[in-house]
Amino acid sequence: MKAAVIDNGKVRIVEVPEPEPGEGEVIIRVEYALTDGTDLKALLRGHHLIGNGPFGHEYSGVVVKVGEGVEGFKVGDEVVGANTGPCYTCQMCRRGRYNLCENLKDNMVLGAYAEYLRIPAPVVRTNLYHKPPDLPFRYAPMVEPLACVLHGVETLNLKGYEKVLIVGTGSIASFFVLALKLLGHSVTVLGRNPEKLSLIAENLKPDEVLTYTDAIGKYDVVIESTGKEEVWKKVINYTDRGGKVLLFGGLPSGTYVPFDAHRVHYEEIHLLTSFHHTPTSVRRALHVLKDNWRRLAFLVSGEFPLMRIEEAFKLMAEGKGFKYAVRP
Repeated sequence: MKAAVIDNGKVRIVEVPEPEPGEGEVIIRVEYALTDGTDLKALLRGHHLIGNGPFGHEYSGVVVKVGEGVEGFKVGDEVVGANTGPCYTCQMCRRGRYNLCENLKDNMVLGAYAEYLRIPAPVVRTNLYHKPPDLPFRYAPMVEPLACVLHGVETLNLKGYEKVLIVGTGSIASFFVLALKLLGHSVTVLGRNPEKLSLIAENLKPDEVLTYTDAIGKYDVVIESTGKEEVWKKVINYTDRGGKVLLFGGLPSGTYVPFDAHRVHYEEIHLLTSFHHTPTSVRRALHVLKDNWRRLAFLVSGEFPLMRIEEAFKLMAEGKGFKYAVRP
């Protein structure tokens, strides 16, 4: 079968054997895979969880093979899922920190940019779902990044906090807008890309959109979604006394970011981070997406066949569009 792989910073289409299911695993025929910022990072600068080889982890499809011991799924089922599942045996899992599972990489779904995809047993057991009939294959893969965002919202614990500033104009920022508006918060979006700001404003109705040329006030909560060092350095400046900062966008290993320690301490500003998702946030994300996919449909900026996937990543690298649908 044909599959897209990362080869030292370039995308190549190669022929690889069709996968076979092991115990507890299923094989799906990929209907759609969506590009995302993590895959772009892996392509442009490398990523500690994604190296050379198959990539792509936002997927929807139809079960074509079922391994021994699989319960709840059969050939022909339409499915969507997350890209990992907790092992439930490591120290982090025993503490309930499922997003930090020590076997995360071993249990990871990688290779969604292909005709067929193997779903590891821990994912089948916990984070693979029957796709709701009214959720199109094209938009269903957004469940994974939305789950990461919902985990971030849980981490913030927003009771008593009202005004939220989201820094960034990508798909992650957009998911945060939707999640926080559904919870009734006042949401402002700050970014550099006027076209994306306009689309976010039109489709998700934040209370305000700002560019860096506007006067930026102080907010109860600031969410950094860009994964850029220069933005990490700035976001504390937008936080009010007693506020919270969620540093969501990841930076490369070895990056060090200074903060005004006086302000962090004496104004009791809480610096928080959020990584990945949990079984609870994946389950919640599927419910939210089922009811709101039409509001998020604008995030799929176009569609490419697998053979032209490199064009999709070129557009993303140029800041054009949010996500692209890849059809094997």
